[in-house]
Amino acid sequence: MSGLIDLVTKNLGADGLAGIAGSLGLGSDQSSSLVTTAVSVLTGALAKNAEEPEGAAALDAALERDHDGSVFSNLGALVGDIGGGPGAGILRHVLGEQRGQVEQEIAKKSGLDAGKVGGLLETVAPLVMGALGQKKREEGLSVSDLAGMLAGERRELEQQDDGLLGNVLGMLGGGGGGGGAASSSGGGLLSKIPGLLGGLFKKRG
Repeated sequence: MSGLIDLVTKNLGADGLAGIAGSLGLGSDQSSSLVTTAVSVLTGALAKNAEEPEGAAALDAALERDHDGSVFSNLGALVGDIGGGPGAGILRHVLGEQRGQVEQEIAKKSGLDAGKVGGLLETVAPLVMGALGQKKREEGLSVSDLAGMLAGERRELEQQDDGLLGNVLGMLGGGGGGGGAASSSGGGLLSKIPGLLGGLFKKRG
């Protein structure tokens, strides 16, 4: 299991997972599995964005500004308001116009209703950003360190992939190499609109 998955699930704990399960009408085992899936997908998407220097810099700036890991100290508010936090704004920048397709792909693989998948991703996205921000501060990660760490996480996840992550990354601009989500074929916000870089992944969405 990847380091980010471990960090998110550890910080969530049994109560956080139970809260997500209750909000989405799931069993606790199913909730744990789906959180792992969501973290995997978002980690892979962030790694694709961070392949481009502009994407890595935007992510680093967002972590420095808005995501320090403190989200884990107020899990009750986030988990108790599925879809009501900053996750929608984060997903807009991470998945771009492909968000709906990604949700459908996860729904197809998991059997969960696509609407609930959206709520799950919106809840997990701030947790992934919080975990990244926590690692950045604790380990003193530079922009290049951050991109390298995400690339390593992605490689590890792809080795365990049952096809879902590869399909999602294909939607975001190809399964390997290339420009990823910053390319013209995916959610190419990073390359198309450089002026927005400072506002990417902002907490307030």
